[in-house]
Amino acid sequence: MAIEYLDTGNDDGIVVGRSSGKVAFFGVTTVTTQQAVVTTVDSTTITTVDSTAITTVDSTAITTVDSTAITTVDTTKATTGITAETTMRAIITGQAKAINRLIADSAANAVAINRMITDAQLSAESMNKAIADVQLSAESMNKVIADSRAQAKAINQLISKTRALGLFASS
Repeated sequence: MAIEYLDTGNDDGIVVGRSSGKVAFFGVTTVTTQQAVVTTVDSTTITTVDSTAITTVDSTAITTVDSTAITTVDTTKATTGITAETTMRAIITGQAKAINRLIADSAANAVAINRMITDAQLSAESMNKAIADVQLSAESMNKVIADSRAQAKAINQLISKTRALGLFASS
C-alpha cells in the first residue's frame, strides 16, 4: 500500500504520510494501526496462561470474563495497566528517533557531497586555467613560427638579389 506524502511546512524532522485515511511516517512500507481492543475472552479456547509474560492489563477494556475456566490468577504480575495509546506513542517515538537519525545521517552525507562538488569545481577551474595557459603558449609558438617564416622569406629574397648581381655563387 502506497503512502502519500503530507507536507506540514515545518522543519521539525517529522515527515508524515497518509494511506487509506490512516496517518503514518512517510517512507514506511507498512502503516502502523492501533490494534483492536479485546472485549470478550472465550475461556474454552485458552488452556494455559503464562503469567510471567503478562506485564500489563488494561481492566477498562475487559468487559466479560468467564470465571469458570480460571483456576489460578497470580495477582503480583497484573499490577499495571497500559493503554494501546501509550504503546503506539512509544512505537511512534522510537520511529521518530530512528527517522531523525536517518535525517541527520542524510544531512551529513549532503555536506560531504557538497564538499566533493566544491573540490571538483575547484579542480575544473584549475584545469581550465592550465588549458588557457597552454593555449597562450601555443599562440606564442605560432607567432614565433610565423616570424621565422617571414625572416626566412626575407633572407631568400636577399640571396636571390645577391645571386642576380653575381655577388653570390649559385648552386
